[in-house]
Amino acid sequence: MRVIFYGGKQAGMITLLTLLALKEKIICVIPVDEIIEETARNFKLKIKKIKDINNKKFVDYLKSLKPDLFVCCHGRQILKKDILSIGCINLHPCLYKYKGVNPIERLLRDNEKKASVGVHWMTEEVDRGKVIEEEFLRTEGKTPVEIYNELYPIYSKVLIKALNKINSPQNKLLKQ
Repeated sequence: MRVIFYGGKQAGMITLLTLLALKEKIICVIPVDEIIEETARNFKLKIKKIKDINNKKFVDYLKSLKPDLFVCCHGRQILKKDILSIGCINLHPCLYKYKGVNPIERLLRDNEKKASVGVHWMTEEVDRGKVIEEEFLRTEGKTPVEIYNELYPIYSKVLIKALNKINSPQNKLLKQ
């Protein structure tokens, strides 16, 4: 599959490395931070840095690459309709309840007893697209760092499951 990757942080790194391990054809990396950029450079991947990911010329460029999928994990910008038409998925912690930023902090504030990582189709409404895959773990008595450390491997696991579903003959049923 021809994939555009957009992301950053540790979860983004795990997502990028999972795509590489699966031998997906990563046709462009849009890094949020230096660690993603450096890793993409080390793997000799095409890197495109841009201030406005929704810039019309940039979106046209991405579409010209003929991607099969756009994968986002800890991206910083909200994607607009034009770029979403590519077919975009997002990996997000605690998708089941905490849309948007700082889900782990909000989860702990609310004394929630479970965390998750979910993969969903992206829509114009942030973190509201149809969920493809989500996996949970217990959070009782854990710090934010402990929760994130336990969630990181789940990013890889749910991405693999989501891609298997997307690539299945029934994938038409999964799209928003």
